[in-house]
Amino acid sequence: MLPTEISENRLKGMRFQYWLTATVATLLGLAIILSPKKVMALLQFKKDQDQLMFGVSGSVYLAFGLLSYLGLRSPVKWSPILALQLLYKAIWFLGVVGLMMRRGLFSWRTGFSMVAGYAVFVAGDLFAVPFRYLLKKDI
Repeated sequence: MLPTEISENRLKGMRFQYWLTATVATLLGLAIILSPKKVMALLQFKKDQDQLMFGVSGSVYLAFGLLSYLGLRSPVKWSPILALQLLYKAIWFLGVVGLMMRRGLFSWRTGFSMVAGYAVFVAGDLFAVPFRYLLKKDI
């Protein structure tokens, strides 16, 4: 196998990640856009979020979800979607959760489900993203 070829296992992993993202992100994005107060209550947010900024999150989740349907059809072509998902979630872990923990502001009671959910996506993306393919140098 050449370094830029994608194994069957990686393709299966990519399709699973696209399916997971298409399902979870589409539903969560729609819920945030259509019923932000209910989502805030379900996620046990201590304070109301600014609905414009919360709506940005919902819109981004929905965009990831919809683009993931394209990834189900052409996994390698749309693999930058998985790479972007991995990158923003890794940044969130370090820049948001990490800083909140350092400052004593993070609550496991309210943050556990989000951390656990994001961790599942990060682990799956680490396996599924075809880094060699994405980082290969074009001639």
